[in-house]
Amino acid sequence: MGHPRMSQDAAAELPTPRRYLSAAEADVLEALLAPELTPDMRELALCLYEAQAMGDARCGQRQPDADWRAVLTGMARLAVVQLLHLAREIGGRAVYLAKGVAVRLSARDRELCGKFRGNNYAQLAAEYDLTEMRVRQIIGAWRLEQFERRQGRLPGLDDDAV
Repeated sequence: MGHPRMSQDAAAELPTPRRYLSAAEADVLEALLAPELTPDMRELALCLYEAQAMGDARCGQRQPDADWRAVLTGMARLAVVQLLHLAREIGGRAVYLAKGVAVRLSARDRELCGKFRGNNYAQLAAEYDLTEMRVRQIIGAWRLEQFERRQGRLPGLDDDAV
């Protein structure tokens, strides 16, 4: 089963070295998923499962031993419970998941963005000992995420009220 991978920025936040689920490890989850799940629901379940498994040093075993398989089974069950909860709580709605630039910003970068006034790149660069180009990159990523978040909430596009 082929799985889309994360960007380099997102991968940098995962434990080092980068781990991948083996096909046998992914099959532990697959065995618990109902056949009628949509491809998007399967992908979401896999993401929830991977987030747990890739934090463990045992991740990536071509043939998981019995102890690791038992741990994986627990992780897979939790991923299924989480998926069903998400389906119950937000199912039927279009949900935009930002790539999480604001979440990944360091405390310094969040503070920098908070001080941004539209024309003070040079001042912020000097204050934070960064190049002006780096300040522009940080602000640009932050502004793009803010824009995308607002676009996801345009009136009338996703209103439940009749």
